[in-house]
Amino acid sequence: MQLGKLKHVLALQCAEEVLKELWPAPFSIEQRYRYYPNARFLETISRAKEAQLIADGCTDELRGTIKPDIVLHEDRNLLESALTLDFKFPCPDSNLPKWTEYGPNSPYIGMNQGEVYKAALGGPALLISPGNGVRPR
Repeated sequence: MQLGKLKHVLALQCAEEVLKELWPAPFSIEQRYRYYPNARFLETISRAKEAQLIADGCTDELRGTIKPDIVLHEDRNLLESALTLDFKFPCPDSNLPKWTEYGPNSPYIGMNQGEVYKAALGGPALLISPGNGVRPR
């Protein structure tokens, strides 16, 4: 699990370097969003607010939020996606990467991460995994 976290950090660093050179519009890395599917309303949660909630032990307030790895925005609207990317590093490597399925205690029951990212942010959502390529939601 620790190795997967390290791979994730490195992949995000590499992606950020490439995107700074190749993507002219803004992009977000690990931006947390609160999404209300019934109201079709999306808002950002600042890194400071997220850190404060975690430090205060109020992680229940983060329930139902989403945090895609990378969101490429077409213009200055940081609430809309041209493309959402999520890295997966299955362990062992022989396991196929897959979107996390939301369970009965989630506001997104019956959906997976990719489906929620697409519903919340608009653009397509792709899962990226070394050796297994890219998979749409």
